[in-house]
Amino acid sequence: MKKALYLGLAIITAMILVSASFASLIRIEPEWLPVVIIVLAFPVCILSLFLWWNASNIEGDFPFTGY
Repeated sequence: MKKALYLGLAIITAMILVSASFASLIRIEPEWLPVVIIVLAFPVCILSLFLWWNASNIEGDFPFTGY
């Protein structure tokens, strides 16, 4: 995948996280829905940021980052 696609995914999920956090602050009904959205979107955001950080503009493998 391209580096721009990972960055776009990170930005979209970050906006989802911010809107879900705001919805949690204003006590939207049902109250569990923003929490579920945050729990599901946070790993996607972190993973896409990691992949964007390691992606290069040329073809090749990701460098080994350990376990």
